[in-house]
Amino acid sequence: MKNNEHIVNLDLPPYERWSFLSNCRNDLNDLLQCYLNDFDDEEFIFEGISSLKQEVISEEYLEEIDYIASISKFTPDQVLSANLYYDILKFYFGCTAFAVNSNGKILHSRNLDWWTDNNLLSEHSAIFDFRKNGKTIFKTVGWPGFIGALSGTRPGCFSLTLNAVLSKDSPELATPVSFLLRDVLSTCDSFKQARETLKSTTIASDCLLLLSGTKSDEMYVIERTPTRFATRDFVNGFIVVANDYKLLENSSESESVLQETSCGRFERVSELLQHKLPSNAEECFKILQDKNVMMKLTVQQMVFDNATGDIELIKTVSK
Repeated sequence: MKNNEHIVNLDLPPYERWSFLSNCRNDLNDLLQCYLNDFDDEEFIFEGISSLKQEVISEEYLEEIDYIASISKFTPDQVLSANLYYDILKFYFGCTAFAVNSNGKILHSRNLDWWTDNNLLSEHSAIFDFRKNGKTIFKTVGWPGFIGALSGTRPGCFSLTLNAVLSKDSPELATPVSFLLRDVLSTCDSFKQARETLKSTTIASDCLLLLSGTKSDEMYVIERTPTRFATRDFVNGFIVVANDYKLLENSSESESVLQETSCGRFERVSELLQHKLPSNAEECFKILQDKNVMMKLTVQQMVFDNATGDIELIKTVSK
């Protein structure tokens, strides 16, 4: 299946940037409904949207959300809630990711694990190319109607991916993680600047961030709670992250199947990388598709070439 690729023209006003989505209204409605189904009987979610809009979400993003709502069957508040899925219900997310230095080239790879009926998220996965003056500023891998970033690259600078994790820390009325990742991709023009922003910004919820650059020493996992952080460095030319903290003190008692399988996936990827570092996307995909790494709920597999900004994307089908 050919990957869908869309250009998001940042030279346009925010309300007009996503106009190409008008050609896929049915898909957009199906995806938004998919997210919102998990919010049934959770009215408190929508009660907090007003505070977020007033205190946290930028006017730029709110205008983009308003346009998407205008071509869908949902209200702006519902579309915004769907875009905040990670911060609200992150225990549904898995993910395994790694970065390697292979002969001076940094490759950044990840499985995105997120269960949906009918392979909906897999089928509609797409690459979004955000451009100014006809030039690519950054790219994300996502879905129609989702304006933030869970996975993305700024060509020639860095790539970043988000993995879910749970801590004992309380959530904050602060920047949603997926919006912070888009902010970093949009405004940070160096690995160092991206790293400092991801470490220091107060965020809404816990996460694990894999950040890799273009130089051999630019590979870090940033372990985050809303207000705390720790950074983990690469060893032997690679770094791996799944769904558990390795450095931050944490006493969370809540676990999902994703956290329960985290150590096994982490150890298997580490074992494979210790045996041989992949030198191209095909070899990275072999690791992502290992039977002890890939999960039944994996919907996307991707490899970023940080130097060029090229993205190889595989949409996986649950059986």
